[in-house]
Parts: sequence; structure tokens; C-alpha cells
Amino acid sequence: MVAAAALRRARRPLAGLALCFAAASLSRGVGDVTFAQSAAAYAVQPAIDTLRGAVALGGAKRPDEQAVLSAILSIQRQRPTLNAEEPFFGKLSGTGREGGKRWRLVYLATKNAVVSARKGVAPPSFFDRGWYVDGVVTAVQRFEDSPSCRVNQNGVFGLLGLGGFFFGYVARFKWPSPQTRTTMAFQPLSNDVSAFGQTFSSPFSGFPAGPQGDGLFEAARVQDLNIFNFFFVNDHVAVAQGASGSVAVWGATDPQWDSEHLG
Repeated sequence: MVAAAALRRARRPLAGLALCFAAASLSRGVGDVTFAQSAAAYAVQPAIDTLRGAVALGGAKRPDEQAVLSAILSIQRQRPTLNAEEPFFGKLSGTGREGGKRWRLVYLATKNAVVSARKGVAPPSFFDRGWYVDGVVTAVQRFEDSPSCRVNQNGVFGLLGLGGFFFGYVARFKWPSPQTRTTMAFQPLSNDVSAFGQTFSSPFSGFPAGPQGDGLFEAARVQDLNIFNFFFVNDHVAVAQGASGSVAVWGATDPQWDSEHLG
């Protein structure tokens, strides 16, 4: 299938991008940290349960869209502590596994919806809200930080029930100080389109490919790059806000889902 071919192409190593992260020690006492983290996890467990329900497969009834948005805002307040307890980066990228980890897009909330919910006011329009989108589009991100490569692939494999194609990008990414920060920066390398047995690729403008571009990307400030600010990641759910202010919720895929939707 062309979608499978696109996935294999995206796994080619990117020179100079395989980095290792050393474990960082926390400055506070172990007992204090454990207590704070346990309290934070306990406080947001209902929000985590709501998000887990939102991404569940199998046809179970899902929480309504507003409940998901409320859960996102609740968990956002605890993200530094939750990340310190179980760093988001490893959960997102598959903890060094070859092939990384794939995440299917489930839910989107606009910037105006997020801002209005924080303020406790009505959004400016009907369209400024949270939406389940997985019934409309099959969009998947893959994050890999393995010995062979560090790569992010993001794209669409199906639309309105039609599949057999892929369009998206392959990107460099970095996550400085993953034990203490929750912001990931990325830089697309190529636009890729696969359909009807053919694959087309065109380079992005910006940092060049190869070691020179890798060095420039690593030296660039996070605030000068495309970013995702992650609110929460565990084995099942990932929640992040992009530079536009919109928030997305992804659910981890499994082999059966991959075979059914990615070919």
C-alpha cells in the first residue's frame, strides 16, 4: 500500500539528529517530590479518565466535547509536575523503540474555544468549540527517537472514509530539557504525497537537509521554530497546544488499528 511505503520512507535516519538524554535529578528532596507528584496525579485523575474515554476505541460512548475541553484545561495546570513524574518525551516517542510511536488525531479545539473556556465566557461563534474529528479525517503523527534516527512524520491517510493515500511532511524535532520542559520544536524537511502507487516529495524552505541543516536546527532557539506545547502524555493519550493556540488530543494507535487504517 502507498501509505505503508510512505511510512517506510519516513524512517530513514536523519544525520546528526540521534541524541541521548541523560537522567536529570530533581532539586527537591525525594519525599517532597513524591508527595507533590502524587497529589497532582490524584487531583487530575478525573481529567485523565475523561481524556482516556475520548480516545477509546471500540464504539464506547465518549465524553461530550465540552467535557473534554474542561479536562484539557484542568490537566494543563499540573503539566510541570506530571512531566517530572513521568517525562512526556519518552511516552510520546516510544522510549527509544525502533519505529517510534504513532498517534491518531481524535479531537481539536480552536484558540477562541480555549480562551473562552479559561475565562468562563461564551465563545464568539458556534464554530469556536471542541470537535471530535476522527470520524472525518484519519490523521496520524509518528515520533521516533531511536538509535537509528529522530524523526516526526505528520500527515493524513484518509478523508471522509476514503483512504489509500498519504499527504503530509517529515520533520526534524527536538525537545530541550525533557525532564523540566514540555515544549517540542520541529522543522519540516519535505512535503510528501503518495497516491496511485506513486510518491512525490518536495523540500521545505528553511534549514537545508543534511548535517549543515541539522546543526542550524539544533542551534536555533525554540521560540523561533514551530512548536507543540504538551499538556499531558501517557501511554494512551497525548494533549498539546500549537503555536496557533488550538489544542489537539491524540490517541495511541495499536497494530490492529494501523493495519486497518494505514494499509
